[in-house]
Amino acid sequence: MNLKGFFKRKSKPVPPPAPSPLPPTPPPSNFLVPRSPLLRPLPQPPPLPQPLPPTSSPPTPPPLSPPSPSPLPVLLTPPPPLPRPRLQRRPTPRPQRRPFFSPSTCPTKPVAFRFNTATGGYFGFCSNECAEQARSPGEWEEQAHSLCEYCNKRPKFKDGTKVHAYCGLTCTNRAKTHSSQPNPPPDSPLLTGSAHLDPQLIPPGPTCRTPGCPYPVFVYLNGTLGDYCTVAHEGWGKRGCISCRAAPMSKVSVLCRPCHKDALSRTPVIVEVPEDHENYKSVEKQFKQSWRHKTTCPEVQAIYKIIVAEASLRQYQQYQDSVEGRGNFVAKGKSRGNENRRWHGTKRKCNLGDQGCKTFCADSACSLCRIIKTSFDVKFFKAATGWGRFGHGIYTSSTSSKSNDYSKNIGINSEWKALLLNKVIVGKGKKLTKNNTSLTQPPPGYDSVLAEVVPGGFLNYDELVVYNNEAVRPSYLVMYKSP
Repeated sequence: MNLKGFFKRKSKPVPPPAPSPLPPTPPPSNFLVPRSPLLRPLPQPPPLPQPLPPTSSPPTPPPLSPPSPSPLPVLLTPPPPLPRPRLQRRPTPRPQRRPFFSPSTCPTKPVAFRFNTATGGYFGFCSNECAEQARSPGEWEEQAHSLCEYCNKRPKFKDGTKVHAYCGLTCTNRAKTHSSQPNPPPDSPLLTGSAHLDPQLIPPGPTCRTPGCPYPVFVYLNGTLGDYCTVAHEGWGKRGCISCRAAPMSKVSVLCRPCHKDALSRTPVIVEVPEDHENYKSVEKQFKQSWRHKTTCPEVQAIYKIIVAEASLRQYQQYQDSVEGRGNFVAKGKSRGNENRRWHGTKRKCNLGDQGCKTFCADSACSLCRIIKTSFDVKFFKAATGWGRFGHGIYTSSTSSKSNDYSKNIGINSEWKALLLNKVIVGKGKKLTKNNTSLTQPPPGYDSVLAEVVPGGFLNYDELVVYNNEAVRPSYLVMYKSP
């Protein structure tokens, strides 16, 4: 078979498809395009190319009219949405806030917490000021007896019909354990349980030392009687106010706030310190330890706290601040202004301090009453000795037996003598070992003169000399038997 010319044959041209006689259907006029700023009318596609006519011209179709341009889509902008209405809440009236008295809030100031004292007492107030405002002195005793009789920290347990003696089973079991133990020494704080608090179970006897407290005193396991009815009253008696003995001391005095305010209104005044109080023991200890003469140290008979006028105390504190500002003694581990307690002996022409006598005399020659009422004054220099080893100043000493040599009873019949224990701003002291009678002020750069004892010197005992009236204030009056 000859295929040589087969591949050279021309294929017949295929006629193109006849165009559709119908024009393209335009979109409806109500066609809505989604509202969007990015949408635009789409462009019309270009017309299709017309195919070339074949060699053998077929019958020519009639010419078609050009398609009419389709109308552009109409963009209908919908109306903006209406704002969503907000719900209007009705203003509800707030109820009036009432103070909430819970076990953790102060009844006087509901926002403050309760306050626990260092002695373990539980007053139920945020501070001593709130307690004193809300209570009278007689109500402090009721608070003490509402606490547990063993721990004296938590309130007694109440079951609705009966008030028990203890706060819970723990204190109850501990009280039973202590009552079953052998007798402790007389100074033991263990008690015989709650029997000593029931007046019907014990015979009549001494009552609590706290003024106004009718309850009987402690009964130790060996039968020894104490001085107070509860641990709380014992703490107030030994570390509380020296006047009422029913409230804690304030921060600025050995008296509570009400007693201190009352004393300031009657200044100058002296208040007797109880024998079992910590201040009494502190002053008595200093008196005995500083007695350096060979004579026997006499027994202290009474100690009085001196309450000076508020204006006089303010002047002393201002001088103390000025000395502290120059020397920065607190940063060196010392007291503010290097404050110390020193003894001073003087003349007494009345019975002030004897057997509880607290009345000042009007005699201008009674140096004791004058110093307590108006404090020390340099102008009375030489009134006792006629001269001064270290010049024109106010002399004190850390040796009680040396100050005893200057304590004199004039024109009175008394077995007791008086010494003043004073607060003195030492500041920066200049140490001297030789006499200098021309001094009228401390050496430059110093606040006082420290006369020290050296072998072969003129002094047998130390002296402290200040030259400013505001550098010293009387603090305690100590009465003792004449040696």
